[in-house]
Amino acid sequence: MRTPGVTAGGAAGWMARNILPTTAVLKNLQRIGASLLIIVATLAVYWRAQFDGFVWDDTALVLRDPLIRSWRLIGEGFRHFLFIDATASNFYRPLQRLTFTADYALWEFFPKGWHLTSVYVHIAAALALFFLVEKWLGKERRALALGVALVWAVHPLHTSAVTYVAGRADPLAALFGFGAIALGLASLEGGRRARLAACGAALGFLGALLSKESGVAALLIWFAMLAWRRVPRAVFVKWIAAAALVLGVYGGLRFSAQKVAPPDDKPTPVAVRPILAARAIAEYAGLIVAPVNLRMERDVSTTPRGNPAQNVAQARLREYQTLLGLALVAGLAVWWRWSRRAAPEAALALLCAAIAYLPISNLFSLNATVAEHWLYVPSAFLFIAVAVTFREIAVPRIALRVVLGAWTVWLGVRTWERQADWLDEQTFFRHTIADGGDSARMHVNLGRSEAAQGRDEAALEEFREALKRDPKQPIAMLGFAAESIRLRDFPGARAALDRAAHFPQVTAEVAQLRGALEFIEHKTDATPAMKAAADAAPWNWTFRKRYLSALDQTGHPDVAARELRAFLQQQPFRGDSWKMLGDLLSRTHQREAAAGAFDEAMRLDVHDAEARERARILAETARAQGSAP
Repeated sequence: MRTPGVTAGGAAGWMARNILPTTAVLKNLQRIGASLLIIVATLAVYWRAQFDGFVWDDTALVLRDPLIRSWRLIGEGFRHFLFIDATASNFYRPLQRLTFTADYALWEFFPKGWHLTSVYVHIAAALALFFLVEKWLGKERRALALGVALVWAVHPLHTSAVTYVAGRADPLAALFGFGAIALGLASLEGGRRARLAACGAALGFLGALLSKESGVAALLIWFAMLAWRRVPRAVFVKWIAAAALVLGVYGGLRFSAQKVAPPDDKPTPVAVRPILAARAIAEYAGLIVAPVNLRMERDVSTTPRGNPAQNVAQARLREYQTLLGLALVAGLAVWWRWSRRAAPEAALALLCAAIAYLPISNLFSLNATVAEHWLYVPSAFLFIAVAVTFREIAVPRIALRVVLGAWTVWLGVRTWERQADWLDEQTFFRHTIADGGDSARMHVNLGRSEAAQGRDEAALEEFREALKRDPKQPIAMLGFAAESIRLRDFPGARAALDRAAHFPQVTAEVAQLRGALEFIEHKTDATPAMKAAADAAPWNWTFRKRYLSALDQTGHPDVAARELRAFLQQQPFRGDSWKMLGDLLSRTHQREAAAGAFDEAMRLDVHDAEARERARILAETARAQGSAP
């Protein structure tokens, strides 16, 4: 018997109002649960990172960059390339510097906070990847999206981009790039929010570029997706216009920023690049499948590094690696051809991975042949291709899930273990060398670390080892000279400086060490040598500060103050420079001007307690003298 007042249409309406929203809620709960799983898993495997210190490039980008010391310098940070007062680079990454500004404001130089920020950015990038895959392949493949994002998030290959604070540019570029592509896909669905999603995607592509130069891959991948989907011509033209705007803004910022040209590196011969490209593919394949031996310093060239027998063995290994790389390239080509017919989305993912990989493939000359963190973005699309392929081929599902689950757990354990490598600089360099990164550069860095700890004999031995591996390494020559001076081996120091003088990129360092050598050996005034060093590197505060200190110590604080004022006219953003000016003006009894200099130092460095204390002492002295009879 029918209930009075209830019709079939009314029942359908009741179900639409009550049952369907419940289904939507369940789907949202599934998405939230998947997101929480990614967050918890990533936090678990990177938990030990918060106990690590600052290592290697962290000292330049965190401890010495004056542009991260105050929020007032955010705009100035966009007008400079990275590595101020350090070895010059072609890296324009203002968003990385912006996150460092926030970290400095929150944590000063407390490493735990910096490492946690890097982990959180990596988590955000993993979540962006999850939403990208879900938007790309459809909500019905949410489990596949979760698997891809989870494996990518815990893979130990990415520790060099996450645990290493200076590597934060990669997670930032991935976060903005993945997010931009996901929003771009949302904009293609139409609806009221399509235009808003498109604008968000354009901003995301700009953010990826401002995070790291390789962020341009996100934009190229997006156009590959548009072409693959055969969108209407009008949509394609609109995206071309949006890309032109993004690239125009980026180019305007980048090419108007101040930079110091890096030393000219000899480009890799064109005929050698395909060989290195094949070796790199083999190297990366092993790291993706079985990341047992991980280290920051990697190389697939046949550069001699040891005795003749070792060099011959290494050359033989590289030849096998070349053959393996060529075989893998052939396999990838077969995979792509098969997937175009059987699994088109896997073919598209492979194409996206190739686009992201191309800049670091060794077909272009870079500052290294391989680096683990370079695979941060390409590996994500490779994992998508693998996941889609496994879904399409006939394999036992339960067995596959067990194997992949065990592999994922092992990856997480390996990531947990890897965190210990960044405990401190000594540990970092020693582990890198022990794990196969036995290069001149690593021995130079370990030598510097030993010298900073006052272990001069050990430091000298490391510089000697570096010169054995690369007799033309000027930084090793400088380190050898500096330690020889400390150990009173003046002839050895002079010989090392004479050799280093042939390299123009270390002219300032050579001049400075020659001055120190002459002062210690003959008690000669080192001020002219300090001036020569400052003139050779006019925008490097380290050399300028030592020259001004020499002027002050030899009884010329007024001259030092005058020269420092001229320097600050060109680079007024240095809080440390203003603090030094305050000290010089205090000694020349210009108290009002000194107080202004200390105020500027505090304004440009939110944690400069020394400037605050000196300003307080100056004010108390002025009040005491003013109240004296």
